[in-house]
Amino acid sequence: MVHSYCLKPSNNSSLSAFFVSISSFLMALALTLVFALSPMMAHAKTPSQSLSPKTYQKLNDIQGLLAESKFAEVEEELKDLEENLNPGFGLALTYQTHAQLFLAQENSPKALEYFNKALALEALKSTQAVSLATNVAQLYLANSQVEEAIGVLQSRIEAAEQEKPGSTIAMAYISLGSSYQLKQDFANAIIWLRQGIERAKIPRENWLQMLMAAHYQLQQYAEAVVVIDQLITINEQKEEYWLQQASLYQMMNKPKDALNVLQLANVRNVLVKEDGLISLVQLLITEGVPERAGRILLALLENQKIELTDDNWTLLASAWLQSRERSLAIAAFIKAADASQASANKKDAANLYFRSAQLQFDESDFNGAIASFAKARELGLGSKQTGISLLMQGNAYFELEDYSNAKVYFSKALQEPSSTNSAKAWLEYMEQLELLD
Repeated sequence: MVHSYCLKPSNNSSLSAFFVSISSFLMALALTLVFALSPMMAHAKTPSQSLSPKTYQKLNDIQGLLAESKFAEVEEELKDLEENLNPGFGLALTYQTHAQLFLAQENSPKALEYFNKALALEALKSTQAVSLATNVAQLYLANSQVEEAIGVLQSRIEAAEQEKPGSTIAMAYISLGSSYQLKQDFANAIIWLRQGIERAKIPRENWLQMLMAAHYQLQQYAEAVVVIDQLITINEQKEEYWLQQASLYQMMNKPKDALNVLQLANVRNVLVKEDGLISLVQLLITEGVPERAGRILLALLENQKIELTDDNWTLLASAWLQSRERSLAIAAFIKAADASQASANKKDAANLYFRSAQLQFDESDFNGAIASFAKARELGLGSKQTGISLLMQGNAYFELEDYSNAKVYFSKALQEPSSTNSAKAWLEYMEQLELLD
């Protein structure tokens, strides 16, 4: 009798949850809006970026008041300064400081207004404009204004790179890439994210997460796998990365590579979640290593590192069957049936006891088969299985030389359409044996 067990499809819940978290991350992109005035003023070496000592000191004083949260005084000082300054670098810095004031008061619309006023003066160097536009873009993203973020940032990045290649900060590219990601323009997202990552000495983990997500959305699984390699290097103990990489290999129809990933994760004690552990066992079975799968799964069940469910016990039975450990498979099927019955799933429990009984009969454990067939019918079998179980139970009694009970169950099997002919043949055979006696 051949028994088969269908493995569960690859569980990609970790991938799905991850891409939801990426979207949330993009919408809450951390704002790096601490505008220290001194760096910009220190680089004001061109005539167009000169500051008078009076303006320089005034802005520094205002920064001190802002640091002390003296917002009313800051507002008054800024308005006075703005009224007396001509359009130029000093006014641009003043508008930036005014925007800072509004950010401190959690008024992002007004902050955006003043940041854009600073940019509109065109008084900043291209690299300075990119830095400012990057923060403006992040504010836009926080407000779900994706097109505005792209509009304020992309042209300034391109201008800065034309003026001085390689001068643009990595965060500018990442912010633009994340804008395209939110727009679901993943091809452009990849272009800008890659450039940002290349410009960083040590790329941030969440930048690589976004890049991997973009490749995934375009079904560029091989590229996504390469990015996850980088993520694993950065954070080897993060189980999700190993599970995601294994899932991607399965999508690429590379189960051996998926198995290698999960085995390495298991050796390094990274695999903890049940989904990952079960995936490891399933892959070991499908890749022809069922005995090892059985040993791993049995240890997990005995140590209660995974739930003692009927599905997990059935998977163990499948592993033992495929490694020809039939007595162990029987024990696992009975555990599965008991677990299913305990969860009030009578139909599944009946089927599992039925499968146990068939195996027990094949292994000449006739008393065990009789008990399991009886439990299966008690819980409710289909008509065809009921007939088979009665016929096989009669056969089990016959093998035990309990001819009285054998006749009883063959007679019951005679009433079932699926077993009528076989039961009749058995009863006739027993009659012939009685005549011979």
